Amino acid sequence: MKKKIFCFVLLCSVSLWAQTVISIDESISRNQNKSIALSLGASLLLPGTGEYYLGEKQLLRPFIWTDAALWITTIGSYFIGEKYISSAHNYAVTHAGVSSTKKSVDFLNTVADYRSRGGVFGQNSNPDMNEDYNQAMIRSGKSVDEEYPNTMEYQWDWGSSDYPENTEHMDIYKNMLRNYRVSRIVFQVSVGALILNRVVSFLDVMRIYRATSSKKMTRRWDIAPQFYPDGSGAVFSYQF
Repeated sequence: MKKKIFCFVLLCSVSLWAQTVISIDESISRNQNKSIALSLGASLLLPGTGEYYLGEKQLLRPFIWTDAALWITTIGSYFIGEKYISSAHNYAVTHAGVSSTKKSVDFLNTVADYRSRGGVFGQNSNPDMNEDYNQAMIRSGKSVDEEYPNTMEYQWDWGSSDYPENTEHMDIYKNMLRNYRVSRIVFQVSVGALILNRVVSFLDVMRIYRATSSKKMTRRWDIAPQFYPDGSGAVFSYQF
């Protein structure tokens, strides 16, 4: 009788052990047959799609909406900036006599810094150091045509400061350029955020794949300095 009870208990134990062994967590191996390269590439192209490919569908929407908002901001700030610089150029043509058709930002900034290229037309009872661009270049020991040719194309004159409307025109013009610079800052920040969104998605895909593929990923990080004639930088590489 005791032998029968012992055998029964032993069989039950073996049965329970067998059930425990064959019961596996499918979540840790559900992505073992999926391509890590494909998921990483998808995340770099469109953040969130790599996670979606690996079965993390709830992460798609946050990444997609974030990327869409950043793209709208990037494109919008770029074209708004172009509109501001065009408006500033047209305003300088109208009120300062600029005849250059080139919308050079550096030249337009110079037009904002000096009242004229070679002295304002008419008498000015209150001249200042920024009245005459050519004189400012001479005082700094430079040639008057070192930065821009001394031709009609690069002449401008906002008029004497004796007339308040002339100064007002300059202030309006400077504000246009200020708005242009702000739009360019927004553009650059948005581009950086687009890159960051892809880096975050890239790393997130690696985390998910390691947790759900039952595969060991050997990693190798490498940062190599780079030197160029006009500067330096670094190349970051990740191998697996």
